[in-house]
Amino acid sequence: MNLTTSTANVCIDPGSGGRIASLEVDGVELLAPRQGGDWLTWGCYPMVPWAGRVRDGRFEFDSQKYQLELDLPPHAIHGVGYRASWEATGLETLHLNLEGLWPFGGRVEQRFEVMDQSLVVTMSVQAAQRMPAMAGWHPCFRRQLSRGGQAELSFNGGYMWQRDDAGIPTGERVPVTPGPWDDCFGDVAEPPEVRWPGFGSIRLESNMTTRVVYDEEPDLVCLEPQSDAPDSFNRDPAILGPGETLDMWMKISWDHEG
Repeated sequence: MNLTTSTANVCIDPGSGGRIASLEVDGVELLAPRQGGDWLTWGCYPMVPWAGRVRDGRFEFDSQKYQLELDLPPHAIHGVGYRASWEATGLETLHLNLEGLWPFGGRVEQRFEVMDQSLVVTMSVQAAQRMPAMAGWHPCFRRQLSRGGQAELSFNGGYMWQRDDAGIPTGERVPVTPGPWDDCFGDVAEPPEVRWPGFGSIRLESNMTTRVVYDEEPDLVCLEPQSDAPDSFNRDPAILGPGETLDMWMKISWDHEG
Protein backbone atom coordinates (compact mmCIF):
# COMPACT_ATOMS: atom_id res chain seq x y z
CA MET A 1 0.00 0.00 0.00
CA ASN A 2 1.48 3.33 -1.07
CA LEU A 3 0.08 6.71 -0.07
CA THR A 4 1.64 9.70 -1.83
CA THR A 5 1.46 13.48 -1.74
CA SER A 6 3.61 16.15 -3.39
CA THR A 7 6.14 15.98 -0.52
CA ALA A 8 5.79 12.52 1.02
CA ASN A 9 5.56 8.85 0.16
CA VAL A 10 4.30 6.34 2.73
CA CYS A 11 4.59 2.58 2.18
CA ILE A 12 2.46 0.34 4.41
CA ASP A 13 3.25 -3.39 4.58
CA PRO A 14 0.23 -5.46 5.71
CA GLY A 15 2.21 -8.70 5.64
CA SER A 16 4.96 -7.42 7.95
CA GLY A 17 2.89 -6.59 10.97
CA GLY A 18 0.67 -3.91 9.46
CA ARG A 19 3.54 -1.48 9.80
CA ILE A 20 4.62 1.66 8.02
CA ALA A 21 7.65 0.24 6.24
CA SER A 22 8.77 3.52 4.71
CA LEU A 23 8.18 7.23 5.28
CA GLU A 24 9.95 9.41 2.73
CA VAL A 25 9.83 13.19 2.97
CA ASP A 26 11.33 15.18 0.09
CA GLY A 27 12.96 11.94 -1.12
CA VAL A 28 14.63 11.22 2.23
CA GLU A 29 13.78 8.06 4.20
CA LEU A 30 13.05 8.78 7.87
CA LEU A 31 12.40 5.26 9.20
CA ALA A 32 14.93 2.54 9.97
CA PRO A 33 15.12 -0.30 7.40
CA ARG A 34 14.56 -3.97 8.08
CA GLN A 35 17.66 -5.83 9.26
CA GLY A 36 17.46 -9.57 8.63
CA GLY A 37 14.84 -11.29 10.76
CA ASP A 38 14.54 -8.56 13.39
CA TRP A 39 10.92 -7.42 13.82
CA LEU A 40 11.50 -4.92 16.61
CA THR A 41 13.72 -2.12 15.26
CA TRP A 42 12.44 -1.10 11.83
CA GLY A 43 9.63 0.96 10.36
CA CYS A 44 6.72 2.04 12.51
CA TYR A 45 4.60 -0.81 13.82
CA PRO A 46 1.45 -1.23 15.93
CA MET A 47 1.80 -2.71 19.41
CA VAL A 48 -1.44 -4.56 20.15
CA PRO A 49 -3.15 -5.96 22.24
CA TRP A 50 -0.37 -4.89 24.62
CA ALA A 51 2.69 -2.64 24.33
CA GLY A 52 6.07 -3.06 25.96
CA ARG A 53 7.04 -6.02 28.11
CA VAL A 54 4.81 -8.38 30.08
CA ARG A 55 6.93 -9.83 32.86
CA ASP A 56 7.80 -13.46 32.07
CA GLY A 57 4.87 -13.38 29.65
CA ARG A 58 2.53 -14.11 32.56
CA PHE A 59 -0.51 -12.36 33.98
CA GLU A 60 -3.73 -13.14 35.80
CA PHE A 61 -7.12 -11.89 34.67
CA ASP A 62 -10.52 -12.68 36.20
CA SER A 63 -8.88 -15.34 38.40
CA GLN A 64 -7.37 -17.15 35.41
CA LYS A 65 -3.63 -17.38 34.73
CA TYR A 66 -2.28 -16.81 31.22
CA GLN A 67 1.08 -17.47 29.56
CA LEU A 68 2.07 -15.48 26.46
CA GLU A 69 4.75 -16.35 23.94
CA LEU A 70 8.19 -15.17 25.08
CA ASP A 71 9.29 -13.33 21.95
CA LEU A 72 11.94 -11.34 23.85
CA PRO A 73 12.95 -13.89 26.52
CA PRO A 74 12.36 -13.90 29.39
CA HIS A 75 9.44 -11.58 28.58
CA ALA A 76 6.64 -11.17 26.05
CA ILE A 77 6.85 -7.87 24.20
CA HIS A 78 4.77 -5.53 22.03
CA GLY A 79 1.75 -7.76 21.44
CA VAL A 80 1.07 -9.99 18.46
CA GLY A 81 0.15 -7.46 15.77
CA TYR A 82 3.69 -6.48 14.78
CA ARG A 83 4.49 -10.02 13.54
CA ALA A 84 1.08 -10.86 12.08
CA SER A 85 -0.24 -10.51 8.55
CA TRP A 86 -2.97 -7.86 8.39
CA GLU A 87 -5.78 -7.71 5.84
CA ALA A 88 -6.00 -4.67 3.59
CA THR A 89 -9.70 -3.79 3.37
CA GLY A 90 -9.30 -0.50 1.52
CA LEU A 91 -6.67 1.85 0.15
CA GLU A 92 -6.05 3.25 3.64
CA THR A 93 -7.39 0.59 6.03
CA LEU A 94 -6.02 -2.59 7.62
CA HIS A 95 -7.74 -5.18 9.81
CA LEU A 96 -6.38 -7.89 12.08
CA ASN A 97 -8.44 -10.72 13.59
CA LEU A 98 -6.92 -11.55 16.99
CA GLU A 99 -8.71 -14.88 17.26
CA GLY A 100 -6.09 -17.59 17.77
CA LEU A 101 -3.30 -15.04 18.26
CA TRP A 102 -3.98 -14.54 21.95
CA PRO A 103 -6.46 -15.97 24.48
CA PHE A 104 -9.24 -13.37 24.17
CA GLY A 105 -9.66 -12.85 20.43
CA GLY A 106 -11.00 -9.50 19.23
CA ARG A 107 -10.32 -7.33 16.21
CA VAL A 108 -8.07 -4.38 15.37
CA GLU A 109 -8.42 -1.71 12.69
CA GLN A 110 -5.78 0.77 11.53
CA ARG A 111 -6.48 3.72 9.24
CA PHE A 112 -3.88 5.91 7.53
CA GLU A 113 -4.18 9.41 6.11
CA VAL A 114 -1.21 11.20 4.59
CA MET A 115 -1.13 14.93 3.83
CA ASP A 116 1.59 17.26 2.57
CA GLN A 117 2.93 17.93 6.06
CA SER A 118 1.71 15.02 8.17
CA LEU A 119 0.68 11.40 8.54
CA VAL A 120 -2.25 10.50 10.81
CA VAL A 121 -2.80 6.91 11.96
CA THR A 122 -5.76 5.73 14.01
CA MET A 123 -6.21 2.36 15.68
CA SER A 124 -9.27 0.76 17.25
CA VAL A 125 -9.11 -2.43 19.34
CA GLN A 126 -12.48 -4.15 19.70
CA ALA A 127 -13.13 -6.87 22.27
CA ALA A 128 -15.07 -10.05 21.52
CA GLN A 129 -15.19 -10.89 25.23
CA ARG A 130 -14.10 -9.21 28.44
CA MET A 131 -10.35 -8.66 28.18
CA PRO A 132 -7.43 -6.47 29.24
CA ALA A 133 -6.24 -4.12 26.50
CA MET A 134 -3.28 -1.87 25.82
CA ALA A 135 -1.86 -0.56 22.55
CA GLY A 136 0.45 1.91 20.88
CA TRP A 137 2.91 2.45 18.03
CA HIS A 138 6.67 2.02 17.78
CA PRO A 139 8.18 4.47 15.23
CA CYS A 140 11.90 3.78 14.64
CA PHE A 141 13.49 6.93 13.21
CA ARG A 142 16.96 6.90 11.68
CA ARG A 143 19.55 8.76 13.68
CA GLN A 144 21.40 9.64 10.45
CA LEU A 145 19.51 10.46 7.26
CA SER A 146 20.88 10.56 3.72
CA ARG A 147 21.35 14.29 4.24
CA GLY A 148 21.56 16.54 7.27
CA GLY A 149 23.21 16.09 10.64
CA GLN A 150 22.69 13.56 13.40
CA ALA A 151 19.25 13.42 15.03
CA GLU A 152 18.64 15.68 18.02
CA LEU A 153 15.81 14.69 20.37
CA SER A 154 13.67 17.30 22.10
CA PHE A 155 11.67 15.63 24.86
CA ASN A 156 10.43 16.60 28.32
CA GLY A 157 8.61 14.15 30.56
CA GLY A 158 7.07 15.14 33.86
CA TYR A 159 8.11 11.87 35.49
CA MET A 160 9.68 8.52 34.68
CA TRP A 161 8.47 5.05 35.60
CA GLN A 162 11.19 3.38 37.67
CA ARG A 163 12.49 0.14 36.12
CA ASP A 164 13.78 -2.90 38.00
CA ASP A 165 16.73 -5.08 36.98
CA ALA A 166 14.50 -6.95 34.50
CA GLY A 167 13.60 -3.69 32.71
CA ILE A 168 10.01 -3.74 33.99
CA PRO A 169 8.30 -0.67 35.58
CA THR A 170 7.89 -1.16 39.31
CA GLY A 171 4.91 1.18 39.53
CA GLU A 172 6.92 3.90 41.25
CA ARG A 173 7.17 7.27 39.52
CA VAL A 174 10.52 9.01 39.85
CA PRO A 175 12.16 12.23 38.53
CA VAL A 176 13.46 12.07 34.97
CA THR A 177 17.14 11.22 34.71
CA PRO A 178 19.42 12.09 31.75
CA GLY A 179 19.33 9.78 28.71
CA PRO A 180 19.97 7.71 26.74
CA TRP A 181 16.74 5.93 27.61
CA ASP A 182 14.76 2.76 27.29
CA ASP A 183 12.16 4.21 29.62
CA CYS A 184 8.52 5.16 30.05
CA PHE A 185 7.35 8.70 30.85
CA GLY A 186 4.18 10.49 31.89
CA ASP A 187 2.98 14.10 32.11
CA VAL A 188 4.60 14.90 28.77
CA ALA A 189 3.69 18.55 28.33
CA GLU A 190 4.82 19.03 24.72
CA PRO A 191 4.89 16.54 21.84
CA PRO A 192 8.41 15.12 21.36
CA GLU A 193 10.41 16.27 18.35
CA VAL A 194 13.37 14.91 16.41
CA ARG A 195 15.47 17.39 14.43
CA TRP A 196 18.12 16.63 11.84
CA PRO A 197 20.13 19.87 11.32
CA GLY A 198 20.27 20.68 7.63
CA PHE A 199 17.22 18.56 6.80
CA GLY A 200 14.34 19.40 9.10
CA SER A 201 12.31 17.86 11.92
CA ILE A 202 9.36 15.70 12.87
CA ARG A 203 6.86 16.20 15.69
CA LEU A 204 4.83 13.32 17.20
CA GLU A 205 1.41 13.99 18.71
CA SER A 206 -1.07 11.47 20.14
CA ASN A 207 -4.12 11.17 22.37
CA MET A 208 -2.20 8.60 24.42
CA THR A 209 -0.86 9.87 27.72
CA THR A 210 2.21 7.62 28.04
CA ARG A 211 5.45 7.82 26.05
CA VAL A 212 8.34 5.38 25.82
CA VAL A 213 11.65 6.69 24.47
CA TYR A 214 14.24 4.22 23.22
CA ASP A 215 17.48 5.82 22.03
CA GLU A 216 20.11 3.48 23.46
CA GLU A 217 21.05 2.09 20.03
CA PRO A 218 23.46 4.19 17.93
CA ASP A 219 21.32 4.12 14.78
CA LEU A 220 17.80 4.70 16.17
CA VAL A 221 15.56 7.15 17.95
CA CYS A 222 12.24 5.53 18.88
CA LEU A 223 9.29 7.56 20.22
CA GLU A 224 6.44 5.30 21.31
CA PRO A 225 2.99 6.63 22.22
CA GLN A 226 1.25 4.04 24.39
CA SER A 227 -2.04 3.80 26.28
CA ASP A 228 -0.24 2.74 29.48
CA ALA A 229 3.18 1.82 30.82
CA PRO A 230 4.66 -1.63 30.08
CA ASP A 231 3.43 -4.60 32.15
CA SER A 232 0.08 -2.93 32.81
CA PHE A 233 -1.56 -6.39 32.70
CA ASN A 234 0.14 -7.08 36.04
CA ARG A 235 -0.90 -3.76 37.59
CA ASP A 236 -4.27 -2.18 36.81
CA PRO A 237 -5.06 -2.80 33.13
CA ALA A 238 -7.70 -1.09 31.06
CA ILE A 239 -10.55 -3.57 30.57
CA LEU A 240 -12.86 -3.83 27.58
CA GLY A 241 -16.25 -5.51 27.69
CA PRO A 242 -17.69 -7.41 24.70
CA GLY A 243 -18.01 -5.01 21.76
CA GLU A 244 -16.18 -2.16 23.53
CA THR A 245 -13.21 -0.46 21.87
CA LEU A 246 -9.92 1.15 22.78
CA ASP A 247 -9.41 4.03 20.33
CA MET A 248 -6.21 5.96 19.70
CA TRP A 249 -4.48 8.18 17.18
CA MET A 250 -0.97 9.32 16.32
CA LYS A 251 0.10 12.25 14.12
CA ILE A 252 3.61 12.60 12.72
CA SER A 253 4.17 16.08 11.29
CA TRP A 254 7.26 17.19 9.41
CA ASP A 255 8.97 20.43 8.52
CA HIS A 256 11.85 20.03 6.08
CA GLU A 257 14.39 22.54 4.88
CA GLY A 258 15.39 23.26 1.31
